[in-house]
Amino acid sequence: MTKTEARAAARRIWQAQTEEDLRRMGQRMCARLFGRAEWQQAGVILSFVPLPSEPDISPALDRALAEGKILAVPRVREQGRMEWVRITGLGELQPAAYGIREPVDGPVLDPATLPLHTLALVPCLAADRQGVRLGRGGGYYDRFLAQYKGRRLLICPAALLADELPREPWDAVFAPGEVLTDL
Repeated sequence: MTKTEARAAARRIWQAQTEEDLRRMGQRMCARLFGRAEWQQAGVILSFVPLPSEPDISPALDRALAEGKILAVPRVREQGRMEWVRITGLGELQPAAYGIREPVDGPVLDPATLPLHTLALVPCLAADRQGVRLGRGGGYYDRFLAQYKGRRLLICPAALLADELPREPWDAVFAPGEVLTDL
């Protein structure tokens, strides 16, 4: 199976999910996330902002702020790069590239200088049981993860866990304990 075929298969599964399915899936993921030591110990959260076609983990963003954690979300830059911008509320986000809500302004955080108790929540299109992440194809998170050395969790619905996915040498691989599902 090629990455193109794997992405097409994953998109078919995503498209079968209703808005209510994605909301419930996000609720289950958030409940599991809040019970994890990585979340409880984190002072800084780096998180994707969910697309309408992804599990709604926005309660995790709200809770991070309510708990006094520093919250940063990605902003797309040129040449397949993104930067992490600190926000103080979800109202600071506006639709931008690829329909992703991003901050227009705000301080940019350098992931290389963040404290040890930083947690990155990473999206995927699918993943396999060996922890291989299949993204949407832009390489943004692979570039980030190649440099980021902090704690991380791959947010992947159980329905999108495959037995095996194609992998390139630059693809991020997560340990089994770093994959957070809804089950």
